[in-house]
Amino acid sequence: MKKIKMEVGGMTCEHCVARVNKFVKSVNGVTDVNTSLKENTSYITAKDDTTVEAVKSAVEEAGYKPGKYEVEEI
Repeated sequence: MKKIKMEVGGMTCEHCVARVNKFVKSVNGVTDVNTSLKENTSYITAKDDTTVEAVKSAVEEAGYKPGKYEVEEI
């Protein structure tokens, strides 16, 4: 498992947060996602074979801009 912390640009309200969560949660291997509007950041828990590129694509599909990210093995 791994944790991905990713900046998300363009969110303005809780509806934006819900949309990001929905799209990221649909990525194969993502087990949990918690997005903070205040921090403009998504905290994602995923299986080892889940790629950051897949998560970034989901954020873009939701209509937002993925930014810097950190990955931590757990």
